[in-house]
Amino acid sequence: MYRGDFESRGEHKDIIPRTFWVGIWDTAFFTLAGIASVVLTVLILLNTVGHSWWGIPIALSFWAVTAYLTLPRFHAIMTRIYVPDYFIGRTRTPDGLLGDPVNIGIIGSEEQIHQVMQDAGWTRADEVTLGSSWKIIVSTITRKSYSEAPVSPLKIFGRVQSFAYQQEVDGNPEKRHHVRFWRTPDGWLLPGGHRVDWLAAGTYDSGVGFSFFTLQVTHRIDADTDFERDYIVESIQYAHPSTRVDIIEDFSTGYHSRNGGGDTIRTDGALPIITLSNEGVKDPRQVKDLNLASAHDLAYEMPAGLLIASVMMIISTLLELANAVLTVVNHQELRSTVLRSDASEEITALLAGEQGETFLTVLSGVLLAVTLVFSLVHLFLLWSTLRGSSKARRLVLLLLAVSFTVTAGGVIWGHQHMPLSALFFQLGVSVFAMLGFTSDAAVSYTAARTFHMRDIRLRHRGSRRKQTSS
Repeated sequence: MYRGDFESRGEHKDIIPRTFWVGIWDTAFFTLAGIASVVLTVLILLNTVGHSWWGIPIALSFWAVTAYLTLPRFHAIMTRIYVPDYFIGRTRTPDGLLGDPVNIGIIGSEEQIHQVMQDAGWTRADEVTLGSSWKIIVSTITRKSYSEAPVSPLKIFGRVQSFAYQQEVDGNPEKRHHVRFWRTPDGWLLPGGHRVDWLAAGTYDSGVGFSFFTLQVTHRIDADTDFERDYIVESIQYAHPSTRVDIIEDFSTGYHSRNGGGDTIRTDGALPIITLSNEGVKDPRQVKDLNLASAHDLAYEMPAGLLIASVMMIISTLLELANAVLTVVNHQELRSTVLRSDASEEITALLAGEQGETFLTVLSGVLLAVTLVFSLVHLFLLWSTLRGSSKARRLVLLLLAVSFTVTAGGVIWGHQHMPLSALFFQLGVSVFAMLGFTSDAAVSYTAARTFHMRDIRLRHRGSRRKQTSS
């Protein structure tokens, strides 16, 4: 009986090399961050009851933590288990949920796409940044036009869209046509053997509402995605009548489903292939955005979540250092803190005796030195993480996990005497930082930078050896 040639089995190679134990640690921290967000959510919920007017902001905090921290990480953990990680004609949200259907294929260059979309009356969407996110919130509330409003990131091939175009309807930021574009990997073929250079997913935003799966505020899309697909194709053909369009009938079976926001979608499964013949125009933002077309280049871009989490951790570390200094300087406060910590009878007697002040002075110096060293180490690890060190990122996560466990355990067992606001700030920063440091973008960024710096060091060593031998 033939059993196959197991000796010549191929090997899977990641874009960014990762060892077995590195993957284990990253998965463990990824899951632990999700558990920590659940614990924080439960603690906030328990403190919502019985606080009269304070229950309102606490309830809003509960919704914010649930919608933007806990549920996204829960979905990210679960979808890694049951959602296929290969092309099935659907995009994926950053949380791993199935997103909008892929409904257009394009043969042509990026410059050609920019030209036909601009000639067809489409506007290039801004990238998602803190500034653009705030601007779209303000424009939605005030109902003022924002024709370059960003679109949410969706993924194909493990990376977000290279760029997106949109058409605002009647100056209303809530309603717009929009389409995202992804460059396909070299040599990649559609199911059935068709070659395309780009894939696109177009849908129509019909309003603003809450996500069915995460409770986040988001755009709602119209269910008839085929109408939007045909509208995009027709707008391109209207601007450039010579554009060729071939239809792959039954590219997928027709289906009814929901996208990542919980909106109903339906499609007949046809996939138009647009072959561009125009000359193309160079986009002024092409140099910056071209990096997004490569997973390797994308990994080198510092993720905003990692940067924000690091800044929050730096602020929190400095505040804790300042609080420690104020505590150890004030001997009366330090004495009260020691007595509240269930000190032994010997220490209690020592504090009450003549040597009490001397003991507090020595204790102050020791605590201040330990806090200062810990803070400096923490700040150094944060700085190293921002520079792209994977080891520093994991050490920061280890410190965060220990800190969160100790603090949350103290709250659960009643050993914490911090004000409620300070307590939730400390726990919230820890959870936000753990989620940011365990995101796919943060892992890819630090891994890519680590291997990049390692390659540079190896090249330098090789050049030195050649110089020495010569």
